[in-house]
Formats: sequence, C-alpha cells, structure tokens
Amino acid sequence: MASYQLLQKSGLHLDTAVFLAEASQAAYNDQAARTWATAAGFSHTTTFNRSNIQGFWSTADDVALLAFRGTSNPGQWIRNAHFFPVRHPWGRVHEGFKDGVADVETDLRGFDEVAGKAKYLWITGHSLGGALALITAARWKMAGIPSSLYTYGQPMVGLEGFADRFAIELPGRLVRFVNQSDIVPRVPPGFSHTGMLKRIVRPGVLEAVPALEAVAAVQTPELAAAVRTATTLTLESVEAVVQSGISEPLMIDSELAPLTAKQFLELQASLDAAELEGAQLEGMFDLFKDHRISEYIRLLAQLLDHA
Repeated sequence: MASYQLLQKSGLHLDTAVFLAEASQAAYNDQAARTWATAAGFSHTTTFNRSNIQGFWSTADDVALLAFRGTSNPGQWIRNAHFFPVRHPWGRVHEGFKDGVADVETDLRGFDEVAGKAKYLWITGHSLGGALALITAARWKMAGIPSSLYTYGQPMVGLEGFADRFAIELPGRLVRFVNQSDIVPRVPPGFSHTGMLKRIVRPGVLEAVPALEAVAAVQTPELAAAVRTATTLTLESVEAVVQSGISEPLMIDSELAPLTAKQFLELQASLDAAELEGAQLEGMFDLFKDHRISEYIRLLAQLLDHA
C-alpha cells in the first residue's frame, strides 16, 4: 500500500496519480475511505455526506488531503443535465458545482483549519468530484491558501474567463487526467477546461465499436439511433490511437474537442431513447466504460509499471 508521503512533493508523478485515483475511488464509500486512509498512514480522517455531496478529508504530518466522490451514473447525469453558468469571483461557473461546494462548507470547517497549516495541501476527485475540487481550490486560493489538484474524468467547470483566471491563480497546480474515450470531460458545451491535460491512450480501444454496430442491427430504430450517436463519438475519440499504432498505454497532451450544443442535445436524446426502450445504455455497450475510476486506476498503474 502506498503512503501519504507520496503527497510530499509537487508536479506530475505517476505514483502520485495512482495514489490519488485510489483516494478518489475510496471517496465513494465512507468505510472504504476510512480503510484506505488508515492503510495509507493518515492519522486522522473525517467523512462527509450532505445533499448528495460526499467525500473525506485526511491529515498526516505536513500533508492534508480532500477527496470528493463523483457520480456513479454519468449517463443519468448527462440525461438530466442543465448547465447554468452563474457568477463566481473568478468568472462564471456551473451552478450545480458551485452550490455543491457551498452545501458542504460546514462539513469542511474542520479541514479549513488544518488546510492553511499544511505544507502539502491536495484536492482530488473523479467525475463530478473533480469539478467540486476546482471550485474548492478557487475558494481556498481566495483565502490565500494554494492547493494542488489531480482530477480524473472531470467535466468542464466554468466558462473561458474562469478557466483563464484559474490558470493564472494556480499555475501548474492542476493535473487533469482523461481516459481516451471518456466523454464526460467533453461536457458541458460552451464551457472551457483549465490545467495540465494528461490523456491516457491505449491499444484495444476499438474493440467496443463493432459491438455498438451489432446492437444497432437488432434493436428498434430509436435504440439504433442511440447506438449510432455513441459509435460516432467513440470513433472520433479513438482516431488518434489508431493512427499512432501504439502497443502500450501512454499519456499525450492533445485535447479532444468539447461536444457542441447540437452534439450534446443529440447525446441526451439518444440516452433518452435508450431509457424508453428499457436499455441500460452504459452497461450495454460501454459508452461510459472509460469513465470508470477503476479504468483510470488500472491504466495509470500500467503506465507506472512501464515507467
């Protein structure tokens, strides 16, 4: 088991990436969080769960870590998503992400006290948890407390003004990991990313595509439309992998284009169609497989093994 001492450094490190991905996975369950933190050598851990915002914070020596849980059902989140950018001191941000951090402010007061004293202050999260991490980092920086962040499969948090201000206020402190076919980092439309991108690409990503086309051949027209949308998005995202001819996982810096408003509405309609047909879209052809935190951990561990 890796130790919290991996956090006593800054910058990009694969062992730290695996460690914080495991912390992000542990954040999905209170008992798992306590067990993980104890095994990692943290001396104190507090979990929180309020208004569907869940996570934990841990401390040891000069290290303080805050981990947010993400969503366990990204398809449902995208299906029901409404993106309203609201005012923030650094620009406009997603209303739900801003409100989510506000909901747990009282739960984080104890952590606020130790955060300002920690030499190494870290925030992490998977999926929506990564978005909450950015809002929290901005909150602390406005209080004069800089932090470092690793996020996994994080959606965009704010409009371009917020993204630019974040980069100015916390330069080099956010590393954003994206698994090759993960669609969640490509939303919401009209928003912008910030931080240092590290996108994982690996062989075998095309294996799911024939399965998508096979489903389309036997399902109803509505579901076939859903499959075609998913296939298009998947093929687009793996084009770079096909051209590279790689045989082992690696990390690249190129960003996949965000979904346009039209593409996003088509994706929502496709997910709605599959829902009406009684299909579990995510499970049927793994449109969201690459968003799973377990996939991030597995591939980052492979990268670490080959480093």
